[in-house]
Amino acid sequence: MRMQKMSLLLVFAALFVISLNVTAASCAPQVQTLVIAPPYDTLNAGLTGARVASLKTKLDAVINQATYAILLTDTKATAAIIPNGRVVITLTDGTVVIDTFKGAANTYANYKAKIINENHNTRIAILNTQLYECGVGVETKLSATTNAKEIYVAKRLGNYLDNSGTVRLSHK
Repeated sequence: MRMQKMSLLLVFAALFVISLNVTAASCAPQVQTLVIAPPYDTLNAGLTGARVASLKTKLDAVINQATYAILLTDTKATAAIIPNGRVVITLTDGTVVIDTFKGAANTYANYKAKIINENHNTRIAILNTQLYECGVGVETKLSATTNAKEIYVAKRLGNYLDNSGTVRLSHK
């Protein structure tokens, strides 16, 4: 009887691992369709592969205020590609590195102290970029920061399970 329970437990464990791998190999439901349709298409077009790679390289280089300022300049340029654009860059754990809406709060010291904005690891677009292999997330919601309805597209900064974080572009 005990051997049957162990065998059954092993079968369930194997099915669980297989289901996780199947889930990780895809995208969140409808993301691939939504990201190429209005209103997400404009944001998606702004987060080109080259732009995402550039932000990743600059994020990886941040070690002090000078290198942070280089990332901040590129982040502001990314936000400026669309009217009322806003960019949030987070680490994989959701720590906010830069939030262009926060203005002067964007400093290396504030980033290290984790006080630029609250942790974003539960934001759907950001969570989906980390959770799913495709590395893209979309969301429309009322922003607690801007107190306005915002449309979001997020992309992972690097490879699945081995990345620097997430960049999220949004507008009101």
